[in-house]
Amino acid sequence: MSKVSVIVPIYNVEKYVEKCLKSIQGQSLNDFECLVINDGTKDNSVEVAKKAVEGDDRFIFFDKENGGLSDARNYGVARAKGEYICFVDSDDYIDEHLLEETYNAGVENNSDIVCFDMYYDFINTGKLEYSDGANFEGTSSYKDNKEIIFINNSANNKLYKREFLSDKKFFKGMWYEDMAMIPSWLAMANQVTHVSKPLYYYVQREGSITHKADDRLFDIYKAMNMIKESLHIDSYGIRGLYFDNCLVMTTLRIKDIDDKNTRFQYYKKNMELLNRDYPNWYEDVKKEDYSFKQRTIFLSLKLKMFKLVDYIYNK
Repeated sequence: MSKVSVIVPIYNVEKYVEKCLKSIQGQSLNDFECLVINDGTKDNSVEVAKKAVEGDDRFIFFDKENGGLSDARNYGVARAKGEYICFVDSDDYIDEHLLEETYNAGVENNSDIVCFDMYYDFINTGKLEYSDGANFEGTSSYKDNKEIIFINNSANNKLYKREFLSDKKFFKGMWYEDMAMIPSWLAMANQVTHVSKPLYYYVQREGSITHKADDRLFDIYKAMNMIKESLHIDSYGIRGLYFDNCLVMTTLRIKDIDDKNTRFQYYKKNMELLNRDYPNWYEDVKKEDYSFKQRTIFLSLKLKMFKLVDYIYNK
């Protein structure tokens, strides 16, 4: 049994997958297996990937029909044999010490989950943007820190004990699959350890962000309801997730929709859904956590002054 299983789903990433796999191959921890899952890719990703790690038997390749990221992750978890598991998207890359430092932290603290910081790598500009992996230092748990469910909800900046994931699956067929599962998993973990180092590089590439309308944008509310049901709490109990995701991030995504009429319709629909699921959101939001500009946007959204929202964003 390897110390760590790294799961890498592949789908149309021939320009990026070599760098991803080379960063895994060069880890300071040698005792790992890497499950490379071909999720029905339509380009030459698999050929590039196999050439990149040719002769390294730690890399095991699987082929499956396209089922999406969540399906590929579940496929990998079912076949992983490592003591711990981590997920790396095939257009991202990792620091050479990621596996060693997180594995040691997990074993030392007997943690079900080890989270770590990350960089957003804007490859078109060369800019790196630091992102904290957690809102605490050391080791904690939901029992001792209810705010733990508000930490970065990415599945990728975490290491998981394999036995912890044995009865868990990523939810298929929706956007925000990480958001739908990760907060609940953080609450279920016996211990969560934070390694305060940026060990993952989350690549922001051209084509990653769409400027077209897509109703799946509102799957965020399905994710919120799944969290509330699994944790048996109300909207106020996950208010931070509502504010940061349904309010801030969803509004940011909507403001990038090219067609103005559609954009305003989406602003309206989002506020209808937020008011439906969290009627007291404006009274409960901690205004001191946000800038004057953001607070002005919140008020404009509440008053359905969507043209003003656009004006403030573009000012």
